Amino acid sequence: MDRIWRQYMEVASCKNVSHAAKKLCISQPTLTHNMKKLEAELDIVLFNRSSKGITLTESGELLLEQTRIMQRLYDNTLSKLAHINKRQERELKVGTGHAWWHLFLREAVKDYRQKHPGANITIDVGNHLPQMDLLLSGDIDLFIGHEITGLSRKAEVKFLPLRMTENSVFVRKEHPLTYKESCTLQDLVEFPTLEVKPSEDRYQHLIEDPQEIKLYRSIHQLTEKIIYASNSLSVSMDLVKDSNALLPFPEVMADYFSDFGLVPLPLNETYSKASFGIYLLRESSEDNHICELVALINHYIDEKFGYLKAAN
Repeated sequence: MDRIWRQYMEVASCKNVSHAAKKLCISQPTLTHNMKKLEAELDIVLFNRSSKGITLTESGELLLEQTRIMQRLYDNTLSKLAHINKRQERELKVGTGHAWWHLFLREAVKDYRQKHPGANITIDVGNHLPQMDLLLSGDIDLFIGHEITGLSRKAEVKFLPLRMTENSVFVRKEHPLTYKESCTLQDLVEFPTLEVKPSEDRYQHLIEDPQEIKLYRSIHQLTEKIIYASNSLSVSMDLVKDSNALLPFPEVMADYFSDFGLVPLPLNETYSKASFGIYLLRESSEDNHICELVALINHYIDEKFGYLKAAN
């Protein structure tokens, strides 16, 4: 807002040029000159001047009222502009697998939002290959997921390993295999497997060496058996509860799944294991806001899963 209007508001509020000048930190002659200049520009008498001081004319009262309104509008506009600018500067787009959101990312994001209440934050949940595609296209800043075996060397990304985790196989409580004291991988072959992922055919360009993926599918005979698939964890749990399907998923989700009536099978051998961590673009690895969120993620990982083996 123009300084002359601010000066007028102060004089009109104080009804004393000397007091107003002190509050504005300018000389009284300068302030008096500026008020006379304002009256001349508007061609209106704003003050009744006398030896006892000044009072406002009717026009002066109207101008004071309107100037206060303009001041509020001006201040509100500046506040909104600052809010938009702050939000744009601190916008964060994060991808995650289903498990990691429930286990630690939700709390890390909550802490980040408290520190940056004006920030735009987008969370994209899905399988690691679609997340990698989003990262490489610039649609997300980072994502948390399992380390991608056979990833193309052309992908200019950085992987920050967090922990090693094993997959358990979750089923409904009444599943036929829950009545066994222990299960082998061979026991699983006759039952459908549910995979929490979308079709990955369109993401195969991201994989340079598919041998480990083929080996995993061969060990668990996934190419021969019935497969249910969904990109929704909620839908996947419903399918498992309504069938004899098997749901391989990180064992650290056992407590979460128990609330929905799913239990891990008593396997006498490891189903699979892998490291999980944070993927980000190499050029973004020094970004202050990304580093801040990474630090929060590490804090909650250490707090909740310090017992898990650190990934290399």
